[in-house]
Amino acid sequence: MKGQAIGILGGMGPEASVYLYRLLIEKAISDFGAKNNDDFPEIILHSIPVPDFISSDARKAEALQMLEERVRFLNNTNISCLAIACNTAHLLLPQLKNVSTVPFISMIDEAISVVEKDGMQTVGILGTPSTIRSGLYQHALIEKGIATVEPEEKMPPVLERVIRNVIKGDILRSDADALVTIANELKKKGAEGIILGCTELPLVFPNKYSLPVYNSITILALAFS
Repeated sequence: MKGQAIGILGGMGPEASVYLYRLLIEKAISDFGAKNNDDFPEIILHSIPVPDFISSDARKAEALQMLEERVRFLNNTNISCLAIACNTAHLLLPQLKNVSTVPFISMIDEAISVVEKDGMQTVGILGTPSTIRSGLYQHALIEKGIATVEPEEKMPPVLERVIRNVIKGDILRSDADALVTIANELKKKGAEGIILGCTELPLVFPNKYSLPVYNSITILALAFS
């Protein structure tokens, strides 16, 4: 992990960005034996207050413009790669790649790679309404021959409420229970595992569940080496 800096586009939302940063520090200690300051990787966490498009595309173009500007800024630093600490923002990844001079590590691709290695045939997707509606995970999984199941139409507003609670710092037991209820419905539909396709969800989803749970932000952290 030492050498050039890791660049992270964060702030979408801030709690999830902090979680990713902490995971990278823990990985440096557990996997690389970091003990002193200079043992840890240089991490440029650019926390950007972009307007969200969790459920609406109304300000998506504005968000893209802000992110493109920050990528151009990071082009002038010593980063070796870039990542986005937000699943939904990966909807803008093709455009961001076009203005970056270093490769992006895709959280979506990394999560799907782990699901594929585990031999999953059918997985459930939890995420923002925009992520689910766009098929961001579903299309890529289907290309791998992996079927997907999504929450019922009445559930995306529940997911949005949970996500917005986490963004504002509210980690509620009632929200954890709501997520388990949705995950149980996906299990009944044939899901063999659950992808937490929003970086806020791992902060509230229970640590133990009856199916394998794919934490997209943990998987992203493990991709840096």
